[in-house]
Amino acid sequence: MPKSLTRLAAAAGLFAALAAPQAQAALGDSLIAGGGHIIIRFEGSDASFNSLISVNGSAQIFPNHSTTPGPTSDFDLGDFAAGTPLDIKLHVLTTGLFFHTGPGGANPDGIAHANVIYNFGEPGRTFVGFEDLFGGGDRDFNDHMFSFANISPAVPEPSTYALMFAGLGAIGFLARRRKI
Repeated sequence: MPKSLTRLAAAAGLFAALAAPQAQAALGDSLIAGGGHIIIRFEGSDASFNSLISVNGSAQIFPNHSTTPGPTSDFDLGDFAAGTPLDIKLHVLTTGLFFHTGPGGANPDGIAHANVIYNFGEPGRTFVGFEDLFGGGDRDFNDHMFSFANISPAVPEPSTYALMFAGLGAIGFLARRRKI
């Protein structure tokens, strides 16, 4: 296969992977309610600091060093309209700092502190792992871990698609140009 066709095939494969509905890990992803009841499950912690989480300003729940609720406990956060953005906030009690899901702009150090994995373990389950240290710490994202049922993957901004299509167009142009 000629190089230009190989590159075009690779670009098409990348596009298909990005467009697939079952995204994998996404550092700094925002979370969106899928509509209906949002169920959260504490999945564990490997942190030395104490922390709590809250969702959209709710009461703080799920201390990371507690046995109640335990790793198999589910908690119903209530009914959310489809498309409602969810702000999950980690309150690190030991340092007094707060970190949010999302790209990091709301965090005191300006970096993402939550890793999101869609369809984790069971279909429709979204896993979130937080890093609790200022500056990103060791970036293992296992300091406060929980999962959700009924979360939709965040929809990329139109500019993301525009950039991707521009790149594909450039690859196609180069492939056609070399063919002439």
